[in-house]
Amino acid sequence: MQQRKSQKKYSIFKLSAVFASLIFFFLAVIYYLYSFFKINNVNIISEDKDYRFKGIELVENKNLVLLNTKKLSILLKELNPSTTKVEINKRFPNSVSIKYELKEPIAYLKVNDGYFYLSENSKILYKTKQFQQTGSVTEMHYYQSFDYLTNPVGSSLDFLDINYSLSFLRKVKELGFEAKSIDIDNPSMIRLNLNDATVIITVEKDIDSQLNNLDRIIKQFKVEGNSFSLLDLRFDKPIIKLN
Repeated sequence: MQQRKSQKKYSIFKLSAVFASLIFFFLAVIYYLYSFFKINNVNIISEDKDYRFKGIELVENKNLVLLNTKKLSILLKELNPSTTKVEINKRFPNSVSIKYELKEPIAYLKVNDGYFYLSENSKILYKTKQFQQTGSVTEMHYYQSFDYLTNPVGSSLDFLDINYSLSFLRKVKELGFEAKSIDIDNPSMIRLNLNDATVIITVEKDIDSQLNNLDRIIKQFKVEGNSFSLLDLRFDKPIIKLN
């Protein structure tokens, strides 16, 4: 009887030891696989080398197998509002490539220590110390100087004259014109310099009425085959100088 009890205890001990060994082996395999697939290399792919891409720490040291690229892509886009697309690709066993594209700016503004590249709603999409020509981006001159460091990427230059200027710039582009530059001498004197003409606007007059006049006059001139050298929209009756 005593021998049976001893054999039973021995069997339980043996099973417990086997079970413990299996758990240890299972945990060891998990730890090995986690370490083997731990991301230790994040490769950022972009044509813009000056833009500081945020959120890399959300990728580093994570497990490549468990990484949810779709969810992470959405999160990285939120952290980088200047991007239009963030694409994440897994590179087994432990690398990730992140490719992003920046929104196309409509204008750039020279500031005290570099350049701001602005969206249509005056948001700073990115900024650089050295000038970079990006497509048909219009140069903007402002009568005050902005500080490069205190205006972060993603913030907006919320000034009425800048917002007016960018709205008119978008409109002239829609009408088939290219603006070489915008000169904001003061809020009541904003000049859009086209290739062979100048359009003058002001913040002291309703923006919609000025936009409507611009649209009406340009379309009428196109029908008539005429062209102008100056279009001043600051008055109730626009001033037009013909070529």
